[in-house]
Amino acid sequence: MSSFLSWALGLGFFLLYAFRRFAFRRRLPLPPGPKPLPVIGNVLDLPTSRDWLTFTEWGRKYNSPLIYADALGQGILIVNSPDDAVGLLEERAQSTSDRPYFPLFFLMGLETNTANLSYGTLWRKHRKVLHQSMKKDAVERHQPILVNQASQLLRNIAKDPSSFMRYCKIYSGSLVLDIYYGYDRSSDKDPFFLRAEDAVVQISRAILPGAFAVNAFPLLRYVPRWFPGAGFQDWAANAKRLIVEARNFPFDLAKANPTKDDGTSTLVGQWLQERVLEPEDEPVLRDVAGSAFIAGIDTTYSSLVTLFLALTLYPDVQRKAREEILRVVGTNRLPNLQDRPSLPYLDAIFREILRWRPPVPLGIPHKVSRDEVYNGHFIPAGTIILTNYWAMTRDESLHPDPEEFRPERFLNSDGTLKPGTDRPYAFGFGRRVCPGRLLAADSIWIPLAQVITMFNITKAKDEYGNDIQPSLELTDEGATCPDPFQCNIVLRREYDDWR
Repeated sequence: MSSFLSWALGLGFFLLYAFRRFAFRRRLPLPPGPKPLPVIGNVLDLPTSRDWLTFTEWGRKYNSPLIYADALGQGILIVNSPDDAVGLLEERAQSTSDRPYFPLFFLMGLETNTANLSYGTLWRKHRKVLHQSMKKDAVERHQPILVNQASQLLRNIAKDPSSFMRYCKIYSGSLVLDIYYGYDRSSDKDPFFLRAEDAVVQISRAILPGAFAVNAFPLLRYVPRWFPGAGFQDWAANAKRLIVEARNFPFDLAKANPTKDDGTSTLVGQWLQERVLEPEDEPVLRDVAGSAFIAGIDTTYSSLVTLFLALTLYPDVQRKAREEILRVVGTNRLPNLQDRPSLPYLDAIFREILRWRPPVPLGIPHKVSRDEVYNGHFIPAGTIILTNYWAMTRDESLHPDPEEFRPERFLNSDGTLKPGTDRPYAFGFGRRVCPGRLLAADSIWIPLAQVITMFNITKAKDEYGNDIQPSLELTDEGATCPDPFQCNIVLRREYDDWR
């Protein structure tokens, strides 16, 4: 009798919970968005390229900072406002810090990439390693490497200005390889470096919206390679080979040679020597270092190319920045990170780069782990959250004339930096905020300051002597980047010995 009573009470409580949840869901609406069709939802409405632009337009169309769409039963919440990103991803971090499941990432060997990990024990181990390695005093120890790699970037551009985009890519990759592994590429055609770059390209393609049906239909993951339409299996297997090599080869080198020729430790060597985790957790260290390389190479590259685009289009910005450098630093040396507090206009340029052309306009998706209510809207468990940094940076109430590159928007009338503007949206929100943001900022700021010091950058000329107007379009693979463009880069006379 007691068993039957327990069963009946349990059933009663379940039915009451189900009824209340159903009534609750019926009473509170989902956020506004395009009207879904039966079964397929909004699949036909979702963009296949430059989705951040479509989602920004939806915000205007539905007059809401929150937009909800459905793709074959998968809820998608687009967040177009920084206040709502804070409200959802920080104030409700307990239920919005997970990551969605993308089958293709598992096929590519990315299931243990730090950025893709579900919120849990393994992620906390990754975070522990990164927190210890990327806090302020730890990042300061990497400054000699930053300066050395930036110097190589400057020398390369001085010798071959037309290849500046290529050299920005080499800088962004070499920097991470040097810091984490002590790996010094032998040349611009270093075979490992080229394969590692290719691995990053494959990852960028994998996250393009609608590029692979397996992400929308997870069961396709189990379709054999020989089956018609299963070409993604071979593609993923090839990508996995590149990714595993990019993760394993430099780690094994750093493990065998934890100390560089100058006596300093590589970051991987330091982790192993200081045993930041238990010996059995070595795969975690391998994955953390590999994740940092994947995350850093494209985003830093994008920001540096954006710098050259801005300097080409806005000569007044270049002039004001150089005047500040000459006033504070003089002409006997290049600016360094110790000068940064005294160079607010340069810091404003850095912040404007990340606002004007955010490298990852939609960030990395979050997933809601339990039903949530926010601002009178019901957000079901399992919903994917996309933080639309593009829309946030185009909000005219926050950023007047948003398409203009205007560093002054971050400055007070006396030239000091405005408080509260030192956290660019591009680094994310909540518990999944970019753990390497301090290093990322330094890796952009140093070449930014030194490029402006050493070079005059203007529009390129065509055969008739007319200015060539650079495109303002962005690429649409992974970390976005300005389309390739020409500019005229001339080494200033004071630095002729850099040729």
